[in-house]
Amino acid sequence: MLSVLGYHRAVLAVVRRLDERAWTALLGGPVDGLGDVLLRHAYRLEAGAHPIVYRAGQRAAEALDLDADIDYFQVSGDPNAAYIHQPGKAVILFQGELLDRLDEDELTAVIGHELAHRLLWEDEDGGYLAVDRLLDAAAGDARTPPQYLETHRRWSLATELFADRGALTACGDLATAVRALLKLQTGLSTADPEAYLRQAEGLDLSAGSRGATHPEGVGRAWALKYWLAGEDVEALVTGPLDVDAPDLLDASLLCELSSDFAASIAHTGGLRTDAIATAAAGFADPPGPLGVPGGAVPRFDEPLAVRPIDGAPMPRPRPLTEATKRYLCYLLLDLATTDPDAGDDGLVASLVIARRSGLTGYDDIADDELGWSDKQRARLVRAAEEVVG
Repeated sequence: MLSVLGYHRAVLAVVRRLDERAWTALLGGPVDGLGDVLLRHAYRLEAGAHPIVYRAGQRAAEALDLDADIDYFQVSGDPNAAYIHQPGKAVILFQGELLDRLDEDELTAVIGHELAHRLLWEDEDGGYLAVDRLLDAAAGDARTPPQYLETHRRWSLATELFADRGALTACGDLATAVRALLKLQTGLSTADPEAYLRQAEGLDLSAGSRGATHPEGVGRAWALKYWLAGEDVEALVTGPLDVDAPDLLDASLLCELSSDFAASIAHTGGLRTDAIATAAAGFADPPGPLGVPGGAVPRFDEPLAVRPIDGAPMPRPRPLTEATKRYLCYLLLDLATTDPDAGDDGLVASLVIARRSGLTGYDDIADDELGWSDKQRARLVRAAEEVVG
């Protein structure tokens, strides 16, 4: 049985909390009104003339445990397929020469992909459909904050991965699902799915997809293979933790990370002053008293274990981009130089923190910003390394 991605669940929870009124306003079933347009401008495929389409659709619906009437239409254009959410039935629109290129098993996979969209939109009493509508509306508004735009992009990627799982569930065979994907994307009448999967192994897909609405095809094939093997493949959606391009979830995570790191800095010997504590408290959202940091400062040169959001599954540890590490270096330097009375003891303490947290670029950043002489830098670094041991 298909289940939504952890990313879907986390975004739903956050959108409910941040935009409850907008989300509630968009709740509801599919909107009617396309039926007349389709009848005027598309060719409706009927079972008597197109039995393979109907057999494939029945197989896909049964495999997905979906009880719905399905209408099929054909229009001209580049080969493609799309799902149209209509009241009481599913509508699948084929475009171009796609049907001529697919055998029945491959067509079952394509229809399964499209029907999986219906499963998602009907889950949580239409909650995921409401989020999709909200993010689509936000993406079309020039005033939308960047975090919403990045959330919309990642949401679209996650939705396509979920639909690909529907394709695999419908046809029951990885090679068939990947071959159907290849035929749709390349226009080829024959394709080698095993070669495509080998191609995927040559890429570092942990860096995330760069796609705007769909992950790259090779990433989709990779995600299917490892989802089938029980692996977590959501790194393709989220990528590393990047301060320059956060979505709503990462914006919250970066706030927590900044607050926790600031609290840890302010509780470090040599930096434990009232002025630094006051500055560190400003990184909390909303600003407030410092919490007591738990445990050692995390290593930022290793994938960072992040907390799940609002009941979502525990995510895989996330690597940090160089931009995020640089941001943390500046956060550390900002606090280390907040109180002039901390003096060299504070600078040495900051160098110790940088070493223990894996912020290898900190020395150069501090040197560039503070203009240390070679002698001063050597003295501070030597003192820090004596502490670290």
